[in-house]
Amino acid sequence: MIKPDDAGRIKRFSVAERVSHWVHTFAFFTLFFTGLVAMTPYFAFLAPLFGGLHNAQIVHRWLAPIFSVCSLAILIIGDWNGFKRWIKSITDLGKDDIIFLRDFPQEFMGGHPKLPEQGMFNAGEKMNSIFITLGGGTVLTVTGIIMWFPEYFPLAVVRWSYPLHSITAMVSVAAISMHMFMALIHPASKESIKGMLYGTVDRKFAAGHHPKWYREVTGQNTTCKGESE
Repeated sequence: MIKPDDAGRIKRFSVAERVSHWVHTFAFFTLFFTGLVAMTPYFAFLAPLFGGLHNAQIVHRWLAPIFSVCSLAILIIGDWNGFKRWIKSITDLGKDDIIFLRDFPQEFMGGHPKLPEQGMFNAGEKMNSIFITLGGGTVLTVTGIIMWFPEYFPLAVVRWSYPLHSITAMVSVAAISMHMFMALIHPASKESIKGMLYGTVDRKFAAGHHPKWYREVTGQNTTCKGESE
């Protein structure tokens, strides 16, 4: 069981989970901007940040394995139980998740709908993990390998990899931007970023936004209104 500390904060993420998250985030955005430089001359003004176009391409290729493999390896090696907990949590889908996704836009726009109680991750975070982190990451990795080593693949596969890679990157950026808005700006959920910075969140925030998880890890029978993170 996890007990809140004297400051009323409760542990949410381990060191390995946080390091994995930030390595993945850093690699993704660096890949995104170096990719823009390589993709179109409209973003050539960014090239000097990486030492020119050629160096931007080198950075893009070297960071690709960090994005695809290292961030996940850090979590698996550093916190195997945390990795299993993450996979179990995001694949535990049910009726409450559908209702949450249906009504969440109201809260996103500043409303106060009565949302179903959420566990370790709410339904939006589950979708982000499944479709963006895992799904999008897989597509970017596979298409990136094809583009990097085109001589080993049919020409048609190589040609389709370029637009699929770019589209997936753009969709991922859109989804991550919403994720960042909720974590950094939205008044109802910006406490959540502290979980990834310091490993802990306010007890009241945990109980109010993730009551199922809060009761599970603390053993306290707290009843809270279902709110989103």
